[in-house]
Amino acid sequence: MPTTAPGPEPRPARGESLWIAAGAAVLGVLLGGVAVLVGIQTAPPAAPVPVDSPAPSVPVPALPPVAPPAACDCPEVRGDGGPSLVDAVERTRDAVVTLSGTDALGAGVLVDETGLVLTNYHVVAGQIRDPRQRVLGGVTDAAAVAQPIRARFVDGRELPAELLVADRDRDIALLRLRPADSAERFAFATRGRSHELRVGETVFAVGNPLGLEHSVAQGIVAAIGRTGLLRSRQTPLLQLDAAINLGNSGGPIFNLRGQLVGITTATLERAQGIAFAIPIDHIAALLEALRAGHGARSGQVGAEVAPYGELDDDARALGYQNGLRVSRVLPGRPADAAGLRKDDLIVEAQGQRFDSFGTGPEAQLRLANHFVSTVRGLLPGEVLNLTVVRGKDRLSFNIPVAAAPPDQQVLIDADALLGLRLDESRREPIVKDLRPDAPISRSRGRELLRNARVSEIAGIPVESRDDLGPLLTELRQIGRFAAVQVGFVLADGRALRVRDFPVSPD
Repeated sequence: MPTTAPGPEPRPARGESLWIAAGAAVLGVLLGGVAVLVGIQTAPPAAPVPVDSPAPSVPVPALPPVAPPAACDCPEVRGDGGPSLVDAVERTRDAVVTLSGTDALGAGVLVDETGLVLTNYHVVAGQIRDPRQRVLGGVTDAAAVAQPIRARFVDGRELPAELLVADRDRDIALLRLRPADSAERFAFATRGRSHELRVGETVFAVGNPLGLEHSVAQGIVAAIGRTGLLRSRQTPLLQLDAAINLGNSGGPIFNLRGQLVGITTATLERAQGIAFAIPIDHIAALLEALRAGHGARSGQVGAEVAPYGELDDDARALGYQNGLRVSRVLPGRPADAAGLRKDDLIVEAQGQRFDSFGTGPEAQLRLANHFVSTVRGLLPGEVLNLTVVRGKDRLSFNIPVAAAPPDQQVLIDADALLGLRLDESRREPIVKDLRPDAPISRSRGRELLRNARVSEIAGIPVESRDDLGPLLTELRQIGRFAAVQVGFVLADGRALRVRDFPVSPD
């Protein structure tokens, strides 16, 4: 389980639902003909209602554009193992600050000349009076912030900072420095492209491990696209092989060009040299989503994959043991525009091969769910990197991710949060099936829910999917392994109320 400075958020124990789940066998699933949704489905939207996060009280700032490509005096390029790390540290040191407050200790990095500072939510959470608030916009008054946050530069100078955005689920916060002269300009980190990082590439972190300010730790990118570690389990993370300790949180990750490629967020308990960072592309996309008012949307590319079928000889000849077959590509959507085709075999996503999932129906289902979660966790503006086998050819695709439309988001949230797969052809929220790995699918009496209509959430009546959408958006903020009262009207007309329906994002 990951820990973050000043400490991990406690994970509540999962309680029993209305039906006894302990010891229940996992529900088997017929895989023939079942497609797992990756993008938008085809149900026509009928008077959809917005399900986005409330607009912030002030505009959310955007990050500056990606820095233009620069010549890199890097050992990987130059080949002589020279001191390019020293040069990169020298170029970036003035953009890193130590953040402090009554309960805050961590690092941050300036991302523009006006004094915008990126850090982790958990670094500043102790300064927020109401930590239940998921996204804060323009937090400037004492009613929201309990204590001021101060930023200290490498030369010892300190400035106050105001909190602009705080996203607890993705562990991101954005601050703005408040110098005495509002016209003052600051040195800042140039932004790189985290989706271009390669496993094995050298990076370095700057932070305050155990209070040792502006310490530098060098390492490599150990893996890309790790999920299941933050409150928002779909958030993709970079895995680093670097000495990251308590106090590094919120600090920057740079490549050897001195470009910002991530923000340190977590380490693993009882592990050495295993740490995680939020990719800068994901952070930039999050801020853009908040600016556009759809921070609650999931990613989609407009394709479906099917968790069944054997690999053909061509894929095995290329060394692959596992993959997902594309069952549908919707015209005009990002996957179609990128050139993905029906029957393509996806064998890698975000630089990770699928072979580790094993073979057989259950392994294929786990792989399909993992892939769907990966796509849903991406934000508009991010890129889905795929390797595909088509006949004897191995092809690479960089597919820009779009936001799921409101009508589709209801279906995604019902599946991800409650494990309920709704009938997309009905405007009423009718349960067509249960997600096989959801907690509710392991409960006795689960068969009663098929063809039932969702009638209430937490005592609030639900008549249509339009009613359900905003409630699911609120429910997503509860966190992992919670429970909520859900009411149903069964297929035979009887009413059923489940008081402790398990909520567990996929």
